[in-house]
Amino acid sequence: MLRQRQARLATIILVAVIALGVALLAGCSSNASSTTTTKSGPTALGGLTAAKSALATTSPDAKLLVVETAQAVEPTGTPVWAYIFGSPSTDKIFVVYLANGQSMGSQENGTAGLSAAEWAKVPGTDEWKIDSDVAYKNALAASGAKGTPAAYMMGFITYKAASDTSTIEPMVWNVQFDPGTSGATDKVVTVDAKTGKAAIGK
Repeated sequence: MLRQRQARLATIILVAVIALGVALLAGCSSNASSTTTTKSGPTALGGLTAAKSALATTSPDAKLLVVETAQAVEPTGTPVWAYIFGSPSTDKIFVVYLANGQSMGSQENGTAGLSAAEWAKVPGTDEWKIDSDVAYKNALAASGAKGTPAAYMMGFITYKAASDTSTIEPMVWNVQFDPGTSGATDKVVTVDAKTGKAAIGK
């Protein structure tokens, strides 16, 4: 059942694939190039420092490109967060997974294919104001749910290249619910990562 939910819900968290052509693993790699014991909260923004620390040696200039749940999250589950960073100096992509606030290290995952001019436009994370817990709450309120959805996935990109023709907007959470019997919409709910404003996608 959960595998079917993950397959269906995975269609909206294509941010890495659509925006950057990055193929994410659904689990955690045992071939991590670095590790850290830094602990942080289970929210996406709460884990950012720990995720960055995994690249402190291998890619200290890395910029955040994508953050998303690595798999569907059930109501009683704790999200495993996947952070995709890119290095402006090497154009390399790195994925860092966080489970229970602890980094499982980083792994190189191809190149971003961004020019120097594009890398200069990739913003820092100061604009990221709305954490995952608030984004989830706002998305749920906008979804029409009367109960708790069976599962959800969420994520956002920080930068969108000019050549990207997708409808995904940067710094906007994309949240999709497996409605179950909750009555939630099965459409993507967007939540602005700067303001918290939520809307149901088309």
